[in-house]
Amino acid sequence: MKKNGGTKLRVFFMLLAYVFLLCLLIILAKYKSKNKKIIFGSTYMTMNNPYFNVLNENLRDTIEANGDILITRDPAQSQERQNAQITDMLNEGIDILFANAVDRSGIESALYECEKRGVPVILLDTDVDNRVGVISAIQSDNYKAGVLLAKDLINKKPDGAKILIVANLIASSMVQRRQGFIDTISNEPKYEIVDEIDGVSEIETVNEAMKEYLKTNNKDIDVIFGLNDPTAIGAIAALREKSEKRILIYGVDGSPDAKELIKQGLFTATVAQHPIYMGKEASKVAYDYLAEREVESDIYIDVDLINAGNIAKFDISKWQ
Repeated sequence: MKKNGGTKLRVFFMLLAYVFLLCLLIILAKYKSKNKKIIFGSTYMTMNNPYFNVLNENLRDTIEANGDILITRDPAQSQERQNAQITDMLNEGIDILFANAVDRSGIESALYECEKRGVPVILLDTDVDNRVGVISAIQSDNYKAGVLLAKDLINKKPDGAKILIVANLIASSMVQRRQGFIDTISNEPKYEIVDEIDGVSEIETVNEAMKEYLKTNNKDIDVIFGLNDPTAIGAIAALREKSEKRILIYGVDGSPDAKELIKQGLFTATVAQHPIYMGKEASKVAYDYLAEREVESDIYIDVDLINAGNIAKFDISKWQ
């Protein structure tokens, strides 16, 4: 009888130990899950553009302040490379992807791969043709940027102008800027777009394209509309080697370089984007989503015209 009682006691304590161990494992699993570092991935059409560096650094600051990790890849304007790098980041275990597509349609296969693996996507600065797996798109008001520059041109050249547009129209942001500009001057026949150079968006590539264009074309040009600041700055360098004619130069970004050139009288106007705010907003959207809070599918960040008339209001050495 005594022996049987001792056996029951041992069984009781074994069960108690088992329950305690089980509870401990559950607590540890919850603790580990709660304290797991979240891995974010980011990719931009090129890191050879200060705008994307500033945007990414502000994104990184918030993520790392939360104890999490940001992996960044630079496809250097190659959509094929960007798609491969996105797959690599998925294999590294990213939980969310921030994407700025090289090509608004060419990124689609990579977006499908993200969706297949359950990794949500937040678009930055530019849209895509098919928002597969996209939870939010955070962009500047790119259409308004084109409108603001067209209005500045009309104000500066009320008698009309001959315009050269320099762009990279596989990027949705540039398509929208171009459309805003064209829509604003469309009712003014005095403003003529005499030519367009497409497929360039960095200082070096634009410089070479402009040099080649100026060698083979004698069209009279009064205005160059570069659909970002590096494009416009690359055009300035080529023009200064070729001609002394006073040509109005327009860009979009509000970069410190463009603001300095405006101050020097070499650059007519730029429209300021806000990469610092965009980076912070993107990280907020990501953490809201992970906390199962509702996020907006479209977030548009306002833009500002900068020209000689208001340059003193802006910090030339910094981004907005």
